[in-house]
Parts: sequence; structure tokens; C-alpha cells
Amino acid sequence: MVLAAATLILLTALLPLWSLAGRSAKAVAATLTLLGALGLGLGVLAEAPAPQPVAQRPLAQADSGYVGSASCRSCHPGEHASWFRSFHRTMTQVATRDTVVAEFERLTLDWFGSEVALEWRGDRLWTRFDRRGARPAHVERPIEQLTGSHHLQVLWYSTGDGRELAPVPMCFQIETATWIPISSVFVLPPEFRDPPEPGTWNRTCTTCHATAARPRLGELGADTRVAELGIACEACHGPGERHVAANRGPIARYLHRARGGDDSIANPASLPPARSAEVCGGCHSVRILRMQHFASWNEHGSPFVPGDDLQRSHLIVGSDDRDAPELRHELRKNPHFFASNFWPDGQVRLSGREFNGLRSSPCYQHGDHERQIDCTSCHRLHPDDGIVDERWRNGQLREGMSGDAGCTQCHHEFAERDAWWAHTHHRAGEGAPSCYDCHMSYTSVGLMKASRSHAITSPDVNVELATGRPNACNQCHLDRTLAWTAGHLSASWGVRAPELDPEQRTVAASVRWLLKGDAGLRMLAAWSYGWAPAQRASGRDWQAPFLARLLDDPYYVVRFNAARSLQTLDGYGGSLRGYDFVADQADVQPFVDNVTAVWQARWTGGDRPQVLIGKRGLLRAPFARLYARRDDRKVYIAE
Repeated sequence: MVLAAATLILLTALLPLWSLAGRSAKAVAATLTLLGALGLGLGVLAEAPAPQPVAQRPLAQADSGYVGSASCRSCHPGEHASWFRSFHRTMTQVATRDTVVAEFERLTLDWFGSEVALEWRGDRLWTRFDRRGARPAHVERPIEQLTGSHHLQVLWYSTGDGRELAPVPMCFQIETATWIPISSVFVLPPEFRDPPEPGTWNRTCTTCHATAARPRLGELGADTRVAELGIACEACHGPGERHVAANRGPIARYLHRARGGDDSIANPASLPPARSAEVCGGCHSVRILRMQHFASWNEHGSPFVPGDDLQRSHLIVGSDDRDAPELRHELRKNPHFFASNFWPDGQVRLSGREFNGLRSSPCYQHGDHERQIDCTSCHRLHPDDGIVDERWRNGQLREGMSGDAGCTQCHHEFAERDAWWAHTHHRAGEGAPSCYDCHMSYTSVGLMKASRSHAITSPDVNVELATGRPNACNQCHLDRTLAWTAGHLSASWGVRAPELDPEQRTVAASVRWLLKGDAGLRMLAAWSYGWAPAQRASGRDWQAPFLARLLDDPYYVVRFNAARSLQTLDGYGGSLRGYDFVADQADVQPFVDNVTAVWQARWTGGDRPQVLIGKRGLLRAPFARLYARRDDRKVYIAE
């Protein structure tokens, strides 16, 4: 009561200042900061009650120096408020009517011919289905937790084996508001129809989807503990007990603010660039625990805490680590590990692992301390102006960093537009590429879409020939050949032009990726055909028959991207009515013919031999020859 009264008095005193400031976001943030410095923050008013511990799900328990995000709220109300509205917080949540994205009371879903039921019984969501795989069972259990709230939401039920969780086979795809099999989210051969096995969350997902997880798996079941569900304050700042104790009094808090922090807590914004980037890399990387920590991992979890040298506790896998004992150990368990995560030259191909790309980049490796980039060079976990909108939530970018400022903040020589245009050799105007389009192209796969690589590179056809990874020029200029690209790179930037075979000289690179590439390459091509900058650069009127050819692809996620890109083309929505990307081959094959026939009837674009189109439409013989050589090797890209 005393605290509440003091807060009210102080607010009353501050209201005139707030009014004079025009109630701007910065004025509000300043008010909250002052309140926080005195320990009188109001974040408590917006905080949901902490979930009560139950025996059927991992126990959220603040110990081992962790105190929980609620302890941060009173002194850091603005930061707490932005975190509370971020997708990091909602990465893992207790299942309630408020946290489940899909709205329903009762559902019966089709899981490749098997029934999966979801039903609210009062305020608890239950599932019923017959589990397949290594531990088959009839399941009728309540949903305990959720993973995701941005792109996908996965439902987890308790197996009854202690705190062990297992996923419901169907997840909710938020963009399309549809229920889809979990296995269809990944680039996996079609025979992989079962969800991850029970215990996957306890063993694997906890590492990045919760804070300070300890698996605690044993013969008597799982007793998994986490400091907090979701990616909470201490996931990025480290355990807060010492910091709270050091700043318990109002004077200590005031001095702490005046000094700009202290060493009782890690702040990625003020750490040296390498240590700062490794805070994010603790989750956003392909890494393997060092072998000396294997024995303690089950009981104590990862030894890494923000501010540490990540590479002392983990092998951050790269192309030079093929003989590392940790990698050899991993490959014995999973022979697809390297191919699932990397292109042949070691560049990461799985989204969400940006640190691997960043650390391979010259801007990270060779920059001096003032110019060496880290994640906070472009990203901001708490918005600069205190405004939490969807634009910030989707990428958590610093203000202005969605454009070229991310690069020109260091490369000042290109800050002037004339110099920038001269460097790019592109015409000014709408649809011109950004720095990112050329130097951080979409070559990573995850969450059913393509993502930007964070390996900062320059386009080079030689690299594509050596690795199979699409070059940035042809991901935008979809209707152009490798010969066209090599010629421009040589003339404008002095990049050595390679020897090319007749097909590479005459057929558009994207057509070759889409018709004869492996499943990962086909997915990237299908996504690129729906990317607005690529459609502006290469046109949209010729694309439909190529996307149609992927509607019955063996890989479901390839089909999904083909259908999504087709939806961006005018006049094909009706042709896709009733299309189900996980239906049997016989059910989806007619859509291939229907879309192609609609396009054929509309084509008036004349000869386009580079994309296998003539005056009368598709050049079927060369089209069929390329498609007959499709790379059907099995591809495993699973998050």
C-alpha cells in the first residue's frame, strides 16, 4: 500500500512534465525510467500471473542465481514492457485460451488418414489420437505447453512419464490459419510423416525455447526444470540474482543508472562485439556442446551464460571443423547433420542460425573494434523509441535498419546516393535492390520459407557452380541465365567469369533450379518466384507453369511454397481452390494440369527462350528434358 501510494504521488508530480512533452513515446519512456530508477515501476499492472507449477510439464523454477523476469520489471519497466510483447517471450507458453492462437471449441483433423482430435474441456485443451513411431500409444491427454506464436504454433502434451512432453502431430500455420502436419514444415522426404518422438522438447527444444533449461532425464522419467518458459530477460542478460542484490536500495539504483550499468549483469549492448554476438549465438547458431560438458549437461544444462566466450563451451560448427571430436560424435548419431545445416562450403543453410554466417563474414572477422559488427549493429531487442509495433516485433531491427543503413553506417563511402548507384550498377527508381539483396541473399531455409543469409558475401557464379547455392543476382533476375550474370559481374565488378556448359548459357538459372534441383533448391526457387523484388525485376506473366510443376512435388514444403507464390500471381486463385498441399499425389496432380492450362490460354508474351517459352506457350520438349533430370536425392533440412 505504501509503495502504491508513493507511486501515485510521484506520477501526479510527473504528469505536468508528461503533458508538456506532448505525451511522446520518449517522454513516456523517460517517466517510466525515472520510476524504475526509484524502484516504483508500474510494469506490474500489465504482468500476467506466473503459471502455477504442475507435475505434468517442465517446472519453471527460478533458482541457481536466476530470479525471473518479474524481478526486472520494477527497475526496467520500459524494457520489460517491450520484452513482454515480443515473440521471444511467447516462444514457449503454458496452454490457455489466451495463448492458443487458433480459435475453436472442437476440431477433428486429418493426419495423413488418421484422426487427431482437439477439444476444449472447460479451460483445458485436450488432444486424442493414436501415436505412431518408436513409442506407439493411444493418446488422450491435456495440452500443457505451446511453442511459437509468430509463424507456427506447436502443441505439446504430457506423456505421463514425469515431465516429459510430446508434440501433437498437427500444428497451426499462422499465416494461412490452417492446421498442417508438423512433418510438412520441414524439408524432409515424404516418408517422414511422424512428429518428433516424445521427449524431444526436454532434450532439444528447451535449449533455446526456454531460459536456463536442465533436461534431467532419467530412468524414472523426465524431471525437466527451466528458470522461465520462453526466452526471458535472463536468457540474454544472464542470472540476475547478484544484480538485484547489488541494486536493492534506491540510491544504489540511482548510481547504477548514472554510471550506465555495472558488472553484476551482462548487457549485450555494451559487451565487446564478439561477446555480444555470442549472446545471440547461444541460440542462433549450429553448435555442439564441448565433450568435456557432456557428463554434466543432463543435470545442469548448458554451461554458457551471456558474457562468456561461447566457443569455450560449444563448438560453433564451420567448414574447418569436420574432424572435431564433437562433430564426429554428432555424425555417428545423425549422418545427415552436416548436409542438413550447411551448404558444401560450410555456409549455413538453415534459418535461425545467423551467428554461423555472421562469424564467417569479413565485417565480423576483420573490422577494427569500432567497425566490427555484431548483432546489435542492426538489431535492437528493445525499440529505441519505446514503441512496440508489428514492424519492430517481426524483425527487432533498430530504427532505419530495414534499409541500407545497416551497411552504410560503416561503409560511409556509399551513403551518398550517387555513389551508391554507381556501386550497384542498377538504375535508380522503384524496385532497385538493397545492399542486403546482393550481399545477404535468401539462401537459408526454415519455417516454410527462405531467410536471408547472415554470411555477408558478394555474388559470384563460380561459388554457385562449386556449391549449388543460388547466387543473389539470379534470385532476383529469375529470367536470366548464369552467362548473363557472369557477364555483368565481370564487366561491372571484375569477377572472373567461369566456363559454362550450353544449358547454363541458354536456360535461366531459376528454371534450372526449379526443374532439376534437389528439394532444398526447389523450395528456394519456389519461394523466390513469389518474392516481390524478383517479380518486379523479371516479370510475373511467365512463372505459372513452372510453379505448377511443383504442386505435386514429393516434398510437401516445396508444394506449399509453389502454391503460396502462385497466389501472388493474378488470376490463379480459382485454379487452386481446393488444393491441399499434403494430399496424396493423385489428388494434387490435376492442379498441375489445371494451372498450366489456364496459363497457356492466357499467354500472349511472345518468345522467351531463356525461360523455355515460345510464341505458342511452353516449349514442352526442353521443359520435359530438364524435369526428367530432377535431383531426387533425399534432403533433410529439419529445424
